[in-house]
Amino acid sequence: MKTFSVAFFKRLILVILALLILIPTALAIIFGVRYSNLKKRMDQLEEISLALPDYSALLGPDQADALAYQELFPELYGERAIPARRVPASKTVYLTFDGSPSPNTRDILDTLDAYGVKATFFVSGQSDADSLALLKEIANRGHAIGLRGYSLSYQEIYNSVEDYLADFQKIYDLVYQTTGQKAQIFRFPGGSINAYNSGIYQELIAEMLRRSFVYFDWSVSGESTRGGQSVDQIQANVLQGMEGKDRGIVMLQDSYGKENVAKALEGILEGLRQDGYKFQPLTTAVLPVVFSYKSAP
Repeated sequence: MKTFSVAFFKRLILVILALLILIPTALAIIFGVRYSNLKKRMDQLEEISLALPDYSALLGPDQADALAYQELFPELYGERAIPARRVPASKTVYLTFDGSPSPNTRDILDTLDAYGVKATFFVSGQSDADSLALLKEIANRGHAIGLRGYSLSYQEIYNSVEDYLADFQKIYDLVYQTTGQKAQIFRFPGGSINAYNSGIYQELIAEMLRRSFVYFDWSVSGESTRGGQSVDQIQANVLQGMEGKDRGIVMLQDSYGKENVAKALEGILEGLRQDGYKFQPLTTAVLPVVFSYKSAP
């Protein structure tokens, strides 16, 4: 049997002691380096996160603000459910008049009656006795009433979502108190996208749809943005604008100083009938025309 010398055991003990010292030291060094690298990485990530821009502003109003205006005017909701499917009618024109009532309204109503045509009047907040009588007459003659806005000042209406809702409540109440109708269709003054509401139009549209109101822009305008056009020009704008279209929502002005619109109406009706169009008023079941950035006025 082989025996080991005392010297051998001394060397073995020294090796074991060395290993007991070296192994923990090596482990400490390895884990220390890893921890140091990890800490550096965490510090770098923190620096990156602090350097990132704040994108929260791009998300629109925060939840608290959104809920604030959603809670305003708790009774300002459309009464009827909006149809889930709205099919566009064929060979149809929807005549709409913006700004009624005005001194021209009765002439417009008489011409429409003479042709047996029903139209849509997007009304504003005229509350004098003559205007209220005309508002009743629009309803009594069987035309559709939509809401345009109480105030004529775009700056006031579009100052904020809250201001828009306050103005909408006023015109809603005026129409209801005068005609007994709870109007559910409307038109944004100047269209759904314009220079005055560019900062809030997304919130406005979302909030009005949430409240079950339906808005309509237009695909044909009787007057250019500069206005002041002749009877012949207004007629040509509408008839040429409808060329090649299967359906169209035509916007005509019914406000002070727009006498030529009333005078042009007969020629518009004659021309569109000759082209084979029928006429209908707008309802919540009609497929809307809505502006995008490319088609905004």
